[in-house]
Amino acid sequence: MISEAIKTHKRAIIPYVTAGLPSLAATGAIIRALAEVGAAAIEIGIPFSDPIADGPVLQKASKSALSAGFRMEPLFDHLASWSATLGVPLIIMSYINPLMRRGFEATVQRLKESGIAGLIIPDLPSNADGFYELTCSLGLDLIRLVAPTTPMERQSEVVSQCSGFVYAVAVKGVTGARKALPDDIVHQVQTLKSMTDLPVCVGFGISTASQVDNILTFADGVIVGSFLMERIMQAEDPVAAAGDTLLRLSG
Repeated sequence: MISEAIKTHKRAIIPYVTAGLPSLAATGAIIRALAEVGAAAIEIGIPFSDPIADGPVLQKASKSALSAGFRMEPLFDHLASWSATLGVPLIIMSYINPLMRRGFEATVQRLKESGIAGLIIPDLPSNADGFYELTCSLGLDLIRLVAPTTPMERQSEVVSQCSGFVYAVAVKGVTGARKALPDDIVHQVQTLKSMTDLPVCVGFGISTASQVDNILTFADGVIVGSFLMERIMQAEDPVAAAGDTLLRLSG
């Protein structure tokens, strides 16, 4: 489902939104606005107290959502209605701890029953066999991240335990908008494409329409997180800001 949505989209942009910021009702309105302006899929981030892969913007977003009272159970209550009405695949991005609190299998089963199409776990253990087999058995895509520092033999292993798309991390370090992306991102994507028929999408650091245009010449999609969330958090009208930002990045 996710793979097909990306492959058939003319300009596949996947926005990331932190759940529960400023509320779950607002999150629903924000992702609806993103779907209406052409998102290929939407990542919904689960707030976490120790988001090791996130830069300052997404750390602040997580902290604010948790301070506002975010809890997993109310999120489950909303996911089914969102997935049934939006018309684009929804992907949960979560650190492993929130998924393990009530049991990984039980949580993933509930995500699937709620209409979630895929799962991204930035701190997934290096040996992901059991996680991949479980998500596959439940019909949920497990999207894996490959960083610029990932050794070649490790890249092949990660890609072999991946579905939906391969997440090519564009920059070293944590998330956050960058003025420029490294030149070797083209080679990185080409290498990943040689390993798989899955779409390869680039994330971390995307902040301008020109970067989106450039990436879409060699990758299948672009993930936009920190740049979008910063504008959502700064705006008086976060719903309008989300839609406007994605439209500007879409070109």
